[in-house]
Amino acid sequence: MKTLCSTTLDGRELEYLLDIGRRSNAYLSVKDGVLTVRLPYGGTPQRAEALISEHSEWLKEKLESSKDRSRLPEEFSDGESFSLLGTKRQLRIAESDEYREPLLTDDSLTIFIHEGMGAEDVRRLFRRFVYSLCEERVRLSFDKYTAKLGLYPKRVTFKKMVSRWGSCSVSGNISINVDVICFEQECIDYVVIHELCHLKHMDHGADFWALVSTCCPDYKRLRERMKH
Repeated sequence: MKTLCSTTLDGRELEYLLDIGRRSNAYLSVKDGVLTVRLPYGGTPQRAEALISEHSEWLKEKLESSKDRSRLPEEFSDGESFSLLGTKRQLRIAESDEYREPLLTDDSLTIFIHEGMGAEDVRRLFRRFVYSLCEERVRLSFDKYTAKLGLYPKRVTFKKMVSRWGSCSVSGNISINVDVICFEQECIDYVVIHELCHLKHMDHGADFWALVSTCCPDYKRLRERMKH
């Protein structure tokens, strides 16, 4: 049975699947941006974290190859390009003598700052806006698909993840990577459906994908879309 665990890599949270079973060797694998640590019987999360540390350079290379899945700004500078809800936009920074909410248009997102504010303030205001927008869009998906599937999480949280779009714990809690807001609503729907189906099937077996396809028959295309 696979267990969802987390550790840190270069100071950032890294979630991984811990798979302990009948095997003679321990090894790591990365598929679709998801890290799995496979250990023989008797393995522990401490051994998994040691293995991750021993192969950190290799692992960072593997995860770097999927880095562009996250299309939010990195420098938070005026004119920087990013994607939001599947549309390429530019970050604009404008001065204002009074507080103004960020302005989202078809091709840009304007963050308003006043004298004395700097890059960290732009980052903070941007993230607050994006987290709120992400929660709004994800909640729409949950409202739509929980009833259809008859599956309800105990709790939904939002956070930045390194290697996954979402996760579902054995206790029934679902976490969503805020970077899903980079993609179209249909992709957000897919992530929500995917994690909801894990409430019934914790693996990625045939029954799991059959359940996903009842609400998202086009899931293979959306999975590919979110890889690039």
